[in-house]
Amino acid sequence: MPVCQNCGFKWSWRETFIKMFTFKNKLLCSSCNAHQYLSKKSRNQLSLFAFLPFLIWIPLVSSGVPFGYVLTLEFILYALVLVYMPYLYKLSNIEEPMW
Repeated sequence: MPVCQNCGFKWSWRETFIKMFTFKNKLLCSSCNAHQYLSKKSRNQLSLFAFLPFLIWIPLVSSGVPFGYVLTLEFILYALVLVYMPYLYKLSNIEEPMW
């Protein structure tokens, strides 16, 4: 779970999950009200992890698995990805460039 780099407060899974859907660069720590940013490494991991279910879809469809099964598996995988994503959050005090 993410830890505020300013005060050391460990965010809960629920709090992190809710902040995942704000789509802002700055996340506000609920303990010290300091602005926190996702680390570069965390953003890279999250983008690859979110893309993983789509990569599984291609071989299943090309091997002839019925579309209903593939669609059901995709929904389950995306739900699992959403549940696990807060564990990949790592915070930083500064906004790190992606390059």
